[in-house]
Amino acid sequence: MILMVIKFVGGILLLNKAAEWFSRGAAVVAELTGLPRLLMGALLVAFITHLPELVIASAAAWTKHSEIALGTAIGANICNTGLILGLCLIRMRADVIEQAWLRDQGIPMLLVGILLYAFGMFGDITRGVAAILLLLCVCYVAWSVISAKREPALARQAENLADEALGDTAGSRHRWAVVITLLIISVPVVLVSSHWVLSSAVDMARIFGISESVIALSLVAGGTSLPELATALAASRKGHYDTSIGIILGSNILNTLGVLGVAGLCNRLPFTGANRLFDMPVMLLLMVIPLLPGLVGRVPGRMTGRVLLGIYAVYVYSLFTLYGIFD
Repeated sequence: MILMVIKFVGGILLLNKAAEWFSRGAAVVAELTGLPRLLMGALLVAFITHLPELVIASAAAWTKHSEIALGTAIGANICNTGLILGLCLIRMRADVIEQAWLRDQGIPMLLVGILLYAFGMFGDITRGVAAILLLLCVCYVAWSVISAKREPALARQAENLADEALGDTAGSRHRWAVVITLLIISVPVVLVSSHWVLSSAVDMARIFGISESVIALSLVAGGTSLPELATALAASRKGHYDTSIGIILGSNILNTLGVLGVAGLCNRLPFTGANRLFDMPVMLLLMVIPLLPGLVGRVPGRMTGRVLLGIYAVYVYSLFTLYGIFD
């Protein structure tokens, strides 16, 4: 039991750290190839915050643990919106968020959530559906970069993120050595740590007599969402409130389109009754709540954050007490 917990926690921590190393290596490669700093920043956010979910979901789909694959992505969306967005809103003032910017980011997130719900209600994620999700993901990333170019403040923040990722390697003569070292270290660590997380999650489900979905929706999703939490809170501390909100909303879109798209190419992902009747309705509810103040010309604030945190707490409690009635 103790060894299983150590494997799970150690796997999560190592996976998140390896994602950071991999992203730094990718940043150096991007600089060497002349990629604009703005595009680097946008891609780094995707790499740093989504590599853990992507690896776990893909490995789970490949090994035919579809409940873990779906649960990781859906649970990450619920954790991002309920826990992380809730915490960020409680920490900030409502008047620092631009209503138009929130709407431009929030509505696409909600539409993507509704699209996933529609796929879940009328079928599964087949390879054809996965291809559609990935195509939409590419379109979203392109749209994000174009939108950032129109907002000088957001463009500067994306460029600053790229500079931070490069760190002391910028301008160094030994940049290729840095790239090779980071990739050589990060790739095997990602593979080993993802195996630890996946195998321990399956073991926990078997030992405690609960479904793999519950473990994925709670522990795995929470663990793989740590990069989003750290990145969003760091942006919030620096006063980049719009960026912190954008990281969370954009993360939900990339989880749905990118993570499930890649996992769906690995294997068919069938939705369970609980996914359809409980998980995705809760996910959509949490996505709608931050947008509701906009109906009366306001933006979400501390009260909205408390509501999101409350719903998330009830949801996690229900996973371990009432979840079985939805199957």
